[in-house]
Amino acid sequence: QVTVVDKCRDSMQPVLCVGLVCLDQVTVVDKFPTEDTIQRSRDQYKVRGGNANNSCNVLAKLGFKSAFLGTLATGLEADWVVEGMRKDGVMVEDCPRYAGHTCPNSVVLTNIVTGSRTIIHTNLGLPELTLEDFKKVELRDFSWVHVEGRNKANVLDILAYLDQEKKVKFSVEVEKVNRGFEDFIPFGDVVFISKDVAQHHGHHSMDKAVAHFHPLLKAGGRLVIAWGESGACGWEAGEGFFMCPAFSPPGGVVDTLGAGDTFNAAVIGCLAGGLGLRRSVELGCQVAGRKVGFRGFGGLAEDAKDIIKDALNS
Repeated sequence: QVTVVDKCRDSMQPVLCVGLVCLDQVTVVDKFPTEDTIQRSRDQYKVRGGNANNSCNVLAKLGFKSAFLGTLATGLEADWVVEGMRKDGVMVEDCPRYAGHTCPNSVVLTNIVTGSRTIIHTNLGLPELTLEDFKKVELRDFSWVHVEGRNKANVLDILAYLDQEKKVKFSVEVEKVNRGFEDFIPFGDVVFISKDVAQHHGHHSMDKAVAHFHPLLKAGGRLVIAWGESGACGWEAGEGFFMCPAFSPPGGVVDTLGAGDTFNAAVIGCLAGGLGLRRSVELGCQVAGRKVGFRGFGGLAEDAKDIIKDALNS
């Protein structure tokens, strides 16, 4: 018998994530360092990072086909990044590559006691994806397009084009403060807003945040706001405001790096698979709760994948 997730693999078109992939150098500590001191780390490793890359990786682990679209550098680090994406089942064939540029990278401090992560990002001028790059993609080849909030002018061009073409459902992230990314809100079919952005606007509860942002949506637009350890909430016409609880990992928090991208990816995959918004957000909370219980995303291919399979097959 072929399950729904098997059908997603075999016949459902890929989900396209547009944005950044970078190299993360993660240093694990048991306390955050004091400035101008020396302390030993507990561990160190390198992984791929970037919101769009992470979401692609999660989608693949959950059984969905995924494709990444973003600019790439050349050289050993960039080749390592691309090889890893392909090994994880992420399609990267449409990405423009720029010779002579350095792969963007992040230095990440992960505190194993608190579960926090502190990121210092470096991008030494790798060009951003342009509308002209994006137009080379056949939108009908995808079941969903998710756009990471990055270079404001370029992303606005891409969102306006998606809204005008109306060939595929799409979502956008409004994650960073003081970047003017709130201008993305009137475009997306689904808009993901971060707790940081909500609180930056003075809203310290989910219901007040939703009340502020949902009038900014386009007709038919839907809203999702992740609220960390308190879960997440959403809004859509007809349903109105709703909340979903967080799910704590059985063994405690180990690694929160990429938890937000995991949540977004799970929600997007479920929506692309035909589930409603409330159910998709609930599943996003469950999958993100599993993810913070282990390092990286590999563990999602086990029980988290089954959570999605069961939901799509019910």
